[in-house]
Amino acid sequence: MSFPDSKGPNDMAAMDIHETEKVKVVGEAPPEPRRPRSKRWWVVGLALTLAGAAGAWYLLDSASTTVVDPEITVELQFAEVVTTDLLETSEYEGTMSRLDGNPVSTRREGTVTALPEEGATLEQGDVVAWIDNQPVILLYGELPIWRAMSDDVEGPDVLQLETALTALGFNESESSMTVDDTYTGSTESVVETWQESIGADEDGIVDLGDVIFLPGSVRVDALQVSVGDQIASGTAIFTTSGDDLEIGFDLPSSEQDNVSVGDVVEVTLPDLSTTTGSVTEVSTVATRPEDGGEASFEVVVVLDDPSVAAGIDEAPVTVDVITDRVDGVTALPVEALVALAEGGYAVELADGAETRLVAVEPGFYADGLVEVTGEVSPGDQVVVP
Repeated sequence: MSFPDSKGPNDMAAMDIHETEKVKVVGEAPPEPRRPRSKRWWVVGLALTLAGAAGAWYLLDSASTTVVDPEITVELQFAEVVTTDLLETSEYEGTMSRLDGNPVSTRREGTVTALPEEGATLEQGDVVAWIDNQPVILLYGELPIWRAMSDDVEGPDVLQLETALTALGFNESESSMTVDDTYTGSTESVVETWQESIGADEDGIVDLGDVIFLPGSVRVDALQVSVGDQIASGTAIFTTSGDDLEIGFDLPSSEQDNVSVGDVVEVTLPDLSTTTGSVTEVSTVATRPEDGGEASFEVVVVLDDPSVAAGIDEAPVTVDVITDRVDGVTALPVEALVALAEGGYAVELADGAETRLVAVEPGFYADGLVEVTGEVSPGDQVVVP
C-alpha cells in the first residue's frame, strides 16, 4: 500500500519547516537506537486524520515557531530510521492434516488376536498384526509377497527377504548366508533364528501371510478390523497416513490473483509458532458455498519442514500470503509522521540535544512502518508519541 500524494496545494509552505527554530529538549539525549521489531506479516491500516487522534498526529503550521518554556521538561520518545523490507500480506484460515497413505492388507486368513494402536509408527521388523496368535511382520521391499519362500526357491523376492533380514541383524557381516536370489540352507537357518526372535513357528519357511513388504515405515491411521474378527486373505488391516503434512484453504474468487503455485507462505501453527511452506496446487475449479456466498478455489500448501508439526494429525492454522512488497527501503514508524496543516508530512528529527522538523514523503506502509523519502537516513532518531 502507498500513501496518496502527500504534497498539498502550497508546496512552498510545506518546505518552510526547514527555517523554523530548533526545539530544545530538556532532559537526556535520545536513547541508543532500538532494534526494529521482528516481523509479523500483517498489514497495518493507517487512518490519516488531522485532529482528534489522541496525540498520534500533530496539526502544525510550518510557518509558526514553537517556543519551549525552559522550566518545563519535555520527555520525548525516539525511534530509529531503518532500512528494511516491507511486506503486505493476506491472511487465510486453513486446516493442516496428514497426507493419506494406502491400506495395508495381509495374505493370512484367520482370527485377529492383536492389533497395533492407531497413530503408531511401524518400522521394519515390527508386528503389523497377530492372526491366530502368529505375528505378521513388516519388512522393507518394493515387491509384494506373492508366494511362499523355502529351500531352492529363486527370484527377486528371495533377494528382498535376505536383504531385509540382513538389515535386521540376523546375518551379521553376511557370514551366515549369501545375500542373493537363491533360498539356500543358509537362508533357512537365518529364517529360523528370526522366527524364534519374533515368537513365530520355527519352520524355516516364509509363507504368504508371514510378512508384508512395504517401501518404508508406515503410520497407522485407522484400523479396519477389530480383535476377534475372522478375516480372509487380502483383508485390509488398517489405513495409513504419510509423514508429510498438507494445508488446505479456500481462496475467494475475487482474490484469485493473490496466490500462485510455487509461492512461499508463512504458516502460524496452533502453538502460535510460525514456519514456512510452499503452494503446490491452486484449483482451477471454483466452488460456491451452500449459503450462496462468494465462490472460492481450493489451495494446497505443503510445509517445508514437517518436523515442526510433529505429533499433530489435524489442526487449524493461519496462512499468510505475500501480495505486495518493497525491499531495502528507508522506513520509520507510522506514528512518527506529522501531518502539516497546508498538506504534506514531516518528522521531528533528533539533532543533538534539540529536534527539528524535516519534510518527508511517505510511500508503502506495512507492519507499523512506512517507507519515506526526504532528509532522513537510516540510523536517524525521530520522535514518536
